[in-house]
Amino acid sequence: MKAAWYAQRLRAMSVGEIVRRVIERCARMGEATKLKKVATKSWDGTFTDYPQLPWRKQVPADLRKQLAADAEKLVRGEWALFGWKAVEVGAPPCWHRDPTLGVVIDPGTPAEKLDHRHLEMSADARAIWEVNRWAEMTRMAMHSALNGDVRAIRVAQLWLEDWCDRNTPGYGINWTSPLEAALRLMNFCWFDALVRGCDDPDLARRQDELTARIVPVHAWWVWRRRSFGSSANNHLIGELCALVMAVTRWPALEKSVGPAQRVWKLLEREMMQQFHADGGNKEQALHYHLFAWEMCWHAGAAVDGLKGEVLERLTQAAQYFVDVVEAPEGWDFGDSDDAQVLPLALKRSHAVAEFRGWMLGRAEGATLRFWLGDPPKGLKAAMRGQWRVYPESGQALWRDARWTVRADGSPLGLGSMAAHGHLDALHVSLWFEQQALVIDPGTGAYYGNPALRTRLAAWDAHNGPVPASGLTTPLRLGAFLWSAHHRVPAMEINNDICLMSLEREKTRVQRAVHAASDRVEICDDAGHDAPHVVTWQLAPGWRVEKERKNGFLCRHADCIPVHGILNGDHIENWEIVEREASPHFRELVTTQAVKVTFKGTLTTIWRKSD
Repeated sequence: MKAAWYAQRLRAMSVGEIVRRVIERCARMGEATKLKKVATKSWDGTFTDYPQLPWRKQVPADLRKQLAADAEKLVRGEWALFGWKAVEVGAPPCWHRDPTLGVVIDPGTPAEKLDHRHLEMSADARAIWEVNRWAEMTRMAMHSALNGDVRAIRVAQLWLEDWCDRNTPGYGINWTSPLEAALRLMNFCWFDALVRGCDDPDLARRQDELTARIVPVHAWWVWRRRSFGSSANNHLIGELCALVMAVTRWPALEKSVGPAQRVWKLLEREMMQQFHADGGNKEQALHYHLFAWEMCWHAGAAVDGLKGEVLERLTQAAQYFVDVVEAPEGWDFGDSDDAQVLPLALKRSHAVAEFRGWMLGRAEGATLRFWLGDPPKGLKAAMRGQWRVYPESGQALWRDARWTVRADGSPLGLGSMAAHGHLDALHVSLWFEQQALVIDPGTGAYYGNPALRTRLAAWDAHNGPVPASGLTTPLRLGAFLWSAHHRVPAMEINNDICLMSLEREKTRVQRAVHAASDRVEICDDAGHDAPHVVTWQLAPGWRVEKERKNGFLCRHADCIPVHGILNGDHIENWEIVEREASPHFRELVTTQAVKVTFKGTLTTIWRKSD
């Protein structure tokens, strides 16, 4: 598999990219020495008023209360990793430990000798990096600045000093990813502004020292290590956004990075390339859509660049997000590691719903309005009782007061690697009275459990028709590398029916989705040559039982029951099975599913119980 990975990775690159990677690899040999020189060189720490923060008299009462409660736990080292998993990280945190497994990665190892994809004892680099993005320090600073409690912000400063002491530039797991350094830089921009806003001379003096230790070396390294070529996905967007924000706050960085407007022009190009004209993100990973969008919004605000074509594209991307996300119980498609940029939401566990509410001007977005001001203009909730289609992105949405239907006719993902895509073409997700009913199973993990990730990304983990004998392509060759991409599915709306079709490995399947106020009908045509399987995986909390020959009943404690009816030319077998699902990154649960084997056509009808 390793040889196949290298072969496919090379095929994913142009000749020019291969040459550039060889040059970049050679340049890394003296990188530790250069980093040390940058880290010790004196610099002009003059800062501007970006980001412009709101101030105390405007603070919503519930935000003050939530920040105080969060800070109390954080200073004790009690964190909610990825927004849901309670862990003890230490005070100060152990910066090189996977807190989910307790495995510590040697901080003295040169970063170039660490393979973050394969760490000892199955440690997950993503779990380690989560602790090192500094969002929790920013959260503590928010509490101090808005509640007048300087203790928390001083603790955060001490922890960042400890981070600098224990993370020599160029060494250890935290110097292996420029995106991770970029996220630290974005948070430090806000942290610095919050500290200065406290008007405390001692805090400011210590902050001057911290800034000198952190900002020049991070900006220098991110600029020189920024992603390119086939790797230029949301990572490059994040790296450029961080540089725009940092250079705007500390103009002296222009000497090592360049003017903020020049970096912004590079970022504009990536925004236009990575977001379709219909607003969808080409990575085909819904959470990364918001992740990339938020970073772009911050960077645009830093240089007053949100205007013209770029503003139109980001506004369309926000509209796409509003339409495609179902709140409060959303289930993403594609990869999701529950990443956040800045800890701006009232509660991280509700961040997606809060962003959607902010974009629509609703009350649940009040905290984000406090931090970010007005959302993009002109966004509207989808019209009830009709399909809204995003043809380039391959998504179709239908909503009314009872049902939400999301149909997926998308390509695999962005570029030659399709790094964050799943084999979910023709998948349909259903919500009944805003309760998730039929789901996409999620991501599971990245490096820590690659077998689980592969299972949850597979064809048979999604509910499009799959040959009973299975499919061999596309094939995942690495954590973020697919070979032999499937064709782009066809999608159209005809007489209020969403029609999708897909050709793969000499087979062609069709799916027609008809939604109405009282039911949703999904008709699959897989031909009579070979048996196919459709697996309707239910969300956690639903239990299913057989009702009659080809009927089943789904029950949930918080919702009225839903009936399912199966009709088809030749239903060979159907059964209730258990399946894996991942509601959040690194969380695994078991849910029930209805697995149907058939030839020809199969119609599944979902309707509320009488």
